[in-house]
Amino acid sequence: MSDERPDGRALRYQHRKGEILEKVLQYLLDEGLDGLSFRKMATAVGISHVTLRHHFGTKDEMLLEVFDLIRAREPVPDELPQDMSIEDVVHGLWSWWTEPSNLRYLSLMFSAYGLALQKPQTYDGFLQSTIPHWIEDTRRIGLAAGCPPDQVDAYATLLVAQLRGLLLDLLSTGDEPRINDALALLTENLRITRLTWQA
Repeated sequence: MSDERPDGRALRYQHRKGEILEKVLQYLLDEGLDGLSFRKMATAVGISHVTLRHHFGTKDEMLLEVFDLIRAREPVPDELPQDMSIEDVVHGLWSWWTEPSNLRYLSLMFSAYGLALQKPQTYDGFLQSTIPHWIEDTRRIGLAAGCPPDQVDAYATLLVAQLRGLLLDLLSTGDEPRINDALALLTENLRITRLTWQA
């Protein structure tokens, strides 16, 4: 018979991780990442910092879960329907990203990049996973649309870089007409490239 006694706090919150994660996300959207403190965050979301660490471990691991939650909300199809092109996917994503409430997610993401680049040892997991997630989604959709396998890595890398650059430009300048013109040029180039795959 084990002498170990169950952790009452852990048992109390074991089924509330999703709820706590939502509160953590909201806290980060409101307060940002500057001077991030588990103690302050725990107080704000109504739990102890011990419980917060129990669920999320390190700040790096917490950020990974936060951005997994955001990615799960993005309208990226698991499979590319026959009546949907890559341009359609890009337009759908862009419309979602640029909803006023969702722009806050992007602002948080770019803040996380900056923090992680300043402290790569603390946020190595975030640095190693965030871009590859975007690349893998784009790669999968590119292959489904007919992109040659020997070109798909470069194609996905370039498309992700272009979209990320336009999003950063939008957040930095707010110049929607100019950025929308650039997006239109990008999607036209995507269409032309896609047609070459079908030739």
